[in-house]
Amino acid sequence: MSDAASLSYSNARATRIAPSDDGSIGTMVDTAFNLLRRRWPILLAGIVLGLVLGFVKTAVTPVRYVASTSILIEDQSNQIASEDTAAVKAVSPRLSNEVQSLRSPALMERVVRQLNLQNDPEFNPYLSYEAPAATSPATAKPAAPDQPAVQAPDARHVEITKVVLARALNVEAVTGSTVIVIKMTASNPVKAARIVDAVAEGYLAEQLDSKLSTTRQAKVWLQQQVDQLGAQLKQQSAALQAERASSGLNVGGAGGGVSSLADQQVSSLSAQLSQARADVAARQARGSSGYSGPSGVDSFESPAVQALRVSEGEVQRRISELSVRYGPSHPQMQVAREQLNDIRRQLQQEVARASRGTSNELQVAQRRVAAIEAELARWTAVLGRDTRRASVQQQLQSQVTATEATYQGYVQRLQQITDLEKLQRPDGRIIVRAQVPGRPDSPKPAQDLAQGLLAGLALAGALIVLLESLQRGLRTPQAVEDWTGAPCLVSVPKLTLREVKDLAATGGQGPADYVAVKPLSLYAEALRQLRADLILAPDGEKVPQVILFSSAVAGEGKSTTALAFARTLAMSGAKTILIEADIRRPTIATIAGLEAKTNLVDVINHHDRLEAALSRDLLTDLDILPTQPINDRTGVDQALERFSGLLDTLRPHYQFIVVDTAPVLAVAETQTMARQADAVILVVRWGATTGDAIRIAVHELQSARITPRGVALNSVDFKAQSKYTRGDSASYYNSYSKYYSS
Repeated sequence: MSDAASLSYSNARATRIAPSDDGSIGTMVDTAFNLLRRRWPILLAGIVLGLVLGFVKTAVTPVRYVASTSILIEDQSNQIASEDTAAVKAVSPRLSNEVQSLRSPALMERVVRQLNLQNDPEFNPYLSYEAPAATSPATAKPAAPDQPAVQAPDARHVEITKVVLARALNVEAVTGSTVIVIKMTASNPVKAARIVDAVAEGYLAEQLDSKLSTTRQAKVWLQQQVDQLGAQLKQQSAALQAERASSGLNVGGAGGGVSSLADQQVSSLSAQLSQARADVAARQARGSSGYSGPSGVDSFESPAVQALRVSEGEVQRRISELSVRYGPSHPQMQVAREQLNDIRRQLQQEVARASRGTSNELQVAQRRVAAIEAELARWTAVLGRDTRRASVQQQLQSQVTATEATYQGYVQRLQQITDLEKLQRPDGRIIVRAQVPGRPDSPKPAQDLAQGLLAGLALAGALIVLLESLQRGLRTPQAVEDWTGAPCLVSVPKLTLREVKDLAATGGQGPADYVAVKPLSLYAEALRQLRADLILAPDGEKVPQVILFSSAVAGEGKSTTALAFARTLAMSGAKTILIEADIRRPTIATIAGLEAKTNLVDVINHHDRLEAALSRDLLTDLDILPTQPINDRTGVDQALERFSGLLDTLRPHYQFIVVDTAPVLAVAETQTMARQADAVILVVRWGATTGDAIRIAVHELQSARITPRGVALNSVDFKAQSKYTRGDSASYYNSYSKYYSS
C-alpha cells in the first residue's frame, strides 16, 4: 500500500461515523433488518409451521351454520303502580336484563320441549351413548313433535339439552339502540333458523304471560284494598255523625275552628274585664297622687282645682315682681304672701273633698271587676269542654277525609288495571326474522390461516429473542467501542475452510503464515489496515515504535495476531522484532516453527545474551525473541520492572518492536510491561469475548494509567458480521471480496 493510499485510508477511518444505537427509527429499522438477515431460516420455519397449523385447524373444525333474528325492545312501563304497592310494582327492565332473560333456563326448556330437541343428538350428548345416531350431526334435523323416533323422557335429558342449547345461543344488544340480536349455531342451516325463531317467539310469549299474571295479581290485590277501605270508611263516617249529634257542634273540617255561644261569651267578657281593670288602675293612680304643695303635681282635674292653680301662679308671679322693687318687709309683699297662703289652703280643702269622692268610685269599679271575672271563669269552663269535643270531631273528620281519598285512588287504579288487562302486549317485537343461512359460518380458512401465521410468527419471534439473548460475545465494532470506549481499529477475518486447506497444502502452520503465503488475501489486507492506523498518526503525534498486544482472557488469538502484524511490518520493509513476553504460556515459537533458546527474564537480566536468543522468521525478515516458560518466580517481578532497559537497547536497531504479552485479567505483569509500550492493542475474539470481560480489562489498564490505543476484532466471520451491522466495512464484504485472492 502506497503512502498516499495509506494516508487516505487512515483519514477515512478516523472520520468514520458508525451508526449508534440512538433509538431513532432508522436505527431500529436497521437493527430489525439485520436481525431478519441473521435469523431468516427460523422466521421461515415459523411461517411454514403457522400455515400448517391454520390448515389443520380448518380441517378439524366442524361445519357450523349461524342464523339470527332481531327483537326491538319497546318502553311500555306499567304506570299503575306506586310506592305504597310494592307487591305490584312493575319497573321497565333494562336492556342487559332482557339479554339475560333470553338465556334463562325456563325459556331454554320451553324451546327444547317445543322443538323436541332432547331427541336430537347434536344437543343431547346422552343419545350418542344410549342409541346409535341415524344420521350424522351435519344432516340431522329437529324431530317433529309427533315423531316418536327416539324418546328421551328422562328429566336429565332435558336438563343437558338446555345447557347445550344455551351454549350454542349468542345474545347481544346493539350499541346505541334497544335492539337485541339472537344468533344460533347449528350443524344444519334449517335447524339453526327454526331454533332462533322459536327462542324469539318463546321470549315474547313469556313476556306476555308474565305481564298478564302480574296484572291479575294486581287486580286481586286492589279489589281487596277497595273492599277493606270501603268498610273502614263506613265505620268512620258513622262515628263522626254520632259525635256531632251528641256534642251539638259542627266543626268545619280538619282545619276548621269551633263556633259556639261559649266562645262568643268568653270573647265579650274578656273585653269587658280588660276595660274594667283599666278603669280601676286609673282611679288608683288618681287616689295615690294627692296634692304636694305649690310645686307638687295634682292628679285631680276638677275645674275648682284648676282655677285655684291659676290664681296660685298669678300670685307667685306678682311676688316675684315686687321682690325686685321692694324688700321682704314691704306691706305689698306681706299682702301678696297672705293671698298666696289663702289660695293654698283653699286648694288643699278642694283636693281633700275630691279624694273622698274618688275612693267611693274605686270601690265600685273593683266590685265590677270581680263580677266580670266570675262570669268569665264560668264561660271559660264551658268553652274548654266544647273545645275538647271539637278536637275529637276534627280527628274523626280527618280520618274520614284521608280514608275517602285513598278509597277513591284505589277505585280509580282498579278501573285502570281492568282496562289495561284487555290491552296487554309484550315489551318487544320481532323486527327481523331468521333466514336460512346459505353458507357455513365455520370453519373460516382465511381466519384460521391468519391466526396460524400469527402463532407461527410469535413462536419464531420468541425463539429468535431466546437465541439472541444467549449470544454473549461481541460481534460488531460498535459493540466493542461501546464496551471499551476505545476505537475498533480493524476487523481481522477468520480463515474459511477452503483457505485453511490451501494453507495446509503450502505447509503453513496457522493464520499468521497466511500473511506471507497469501499477501493479497483479505486477512493480509486487514493487518495492513491495522498498520496504517498505527503508523499514519495525525500531525504532531509520534508514530508508536513499541506496540504491545494483549487480550482480556486467554484464547482470543492475540499471539497469532501479534505474529501476523509483525510479519506485515517486516514485509513492508521496516526492520521489526517480535518479543514474546507471555512468560507463562508462550506460543510464538510454536506458531512460527522456531525453538526458544532461553527465557525473557534471562535476556532482561543479561543483555549480552540477546543476540544469541534471537531467531529469524522462516517466512519473512522478522526477528523474533521467543521465550521459554518460567518455572520459578524468583526475580521475575524485578526483571520485568527493568523491561524498559531491554526496549531501550532495541529501539536504536529496530523501527518497530512488537510485544506479545499475557492476558490482562490473567497476570499482573502485563500492566508492568504495558507502561513501557508506545501503543497497546487489545485483541477481542469475535463472538466469544464478552462485554464484561473486555470492560474489566480496560478498567484494569486505566487503573494503571494505561489507555489502550485501540481494539482489534479477531476471527471475524465477515459474512455473518454483515448481518449484524451496516456501519462497518464487513457489512459490504460481498461487494469488495473479489479484490482479494485466496
